[in-house]
Amino acid sequence: MKRISFIKEIGLWYADLPEFLEQGLGTKNNLLMVDGADTFLDLLSRGGDRITLDISLVEFEGYYAKLEKVVMGKNQELLDAMGHEPVEYGAYYEVNELDGKNFSHPLWLCPVTEYVFGEYPMKMWVRVVDR
Repeated sequence: MKRISFIKEIGLWYADLPEFLEQGLGTKNNLLMVDGADTFLDLLSRGGDRITLDISLVEFEGYYAKLEKVVMGKNQELLDAMGHEPVEYGAYYEVNELDGKNFSHPLWLCPVTEYVFGEYPMKMWVRVVDR
């Protein structure tokens, strides 16, 4: 299980991964959450500007949301418009369960996902730790 915080600055969400930046693996704009990931964080944070999540690749008791990988791809036009750092690929996920109920929300995750998990997992389970 990984614990990751996200911070909203001037209307944009960023993953709070200072070690990614310190290791020279990319810029802050690599950590930009866009294409549905931003609106998912808005939902989970209840309109706040900071949230911490536990994200697991195995189901666990007390999870709040479940994501399943749908397809590899990216919307380059959107990434350019949002100022995301250029990337070769990404993956689209569907949030298909929220708080024990069926739910449908697509979101895109960039290659930083591979930095965090070593892969693009097929499924992820999420719990809100702090808002």
